[in-house]
Amino acid sequence: MFRYGKWIVLLALLASAPAHAQNARTSYGGTSGFNVPIWVGQEAGFFKKHGVNSELVLISGDAAAFQVMLAGDLQFANAAGTAAIQANVQGADFVIIASSYNFMPYSFVVRPEIRAASDLKGKVMSVARLGGINEYAAYFTFEKLGLGPKDMTFVQSGPDGQRIAALQSGAVAATVLAPPGLYAATSLGLKVLADLGELGIKYPTGTIVTRKSFLASNRALAKRYLMGFIEGLNLYARDKDYTLKVMQKYARLRDKDAMAKSHDYFVKNTSVVPMTDVAAIKNALVDKAAGRNPEEFYDNSLIQELVKEGFVDKLPK
Repeated sequence: MFRYGKWIVLLALLASAPAHAQNARTSYGGTSGFNVPIWVGQEAGFFKKHGVNSELVLISGDAAAFQVMLAGDLQFANAAGTAAIQANVQGADFVIIASSYNFMPYSFVVRPEIRAASDLKGKVMSVARLGGINEYAAYFTFEKLGLGPKDMTFVQSGPDGQRIAALQSGAVAATVLAPPGLYAATSLGLKVLADLGELGIKYPTGTIVTRKSFLASNRALAKRYLMGFIEGLNLYARDKDYTLKVMQKYARLRDKDAMAKSHDYFVKNTSVVPMTDVAAIKNALVDKAAGRNPEEFYDNSLIQELVKEGFVDKLPK
């Protein structure tokens, strides 16, 4: 009888496991600290553990990543929610299914000779990509500093390293940076004029985005994917040494102190249970999205299911 019981348990486990691993490609937009949890999940093998053959792809700029997703070559994007919201307003079908970082982490960084906000008028500001979260972070800062949206000219300059180099050379007067790029910039003598992180502004900065059509036909895959992501978040939060090794591999930074400070900065506001915060979504509803129902743009149901089923409670504390 005991022998039959063992076979029944084994067959039940086999029936519940995916018949074969499914492929999933995920984009990430750069080396800012809110990208790190997805790297940790990938390197630790958590997606594979849950039956997902995961591949990470660096695509600079969320708008470009979403174009690739619309073409069917990406299943998920680790991106700022801003671009997904704006694309939906234009008719796309993106949906945020997880949010690990619901705050605005950027600082407004300027050249050393800039002493006041008035010194910036008529000068050039560098952002990673026009229409992305960098630009929205700049507008939040303008409001704080008493500047208008037309007081500076915006140029698109790519990842942190390129924007820092543009600041150093004098080609631009300002940019916005999150750790660890922020710490790399200040170590070179560049100056923080305003820190949005100190304001505690809610914003969908680090989110997992997919298409509603993909989710409708691949819900089980998306759920297993989020299991891997949540395990990555858990390891990111409790094992700093492992996380710093992963950061060094992906961000290719030599400054270990900057990486350690970046982890300390982000981990305190990273959601290990990555539920999307409706207040963060509301703050992202600007321009043509203003006045829209926030629930159009996110879906917490998969995370809620994993919590209800006890998956989160079983993770190491």
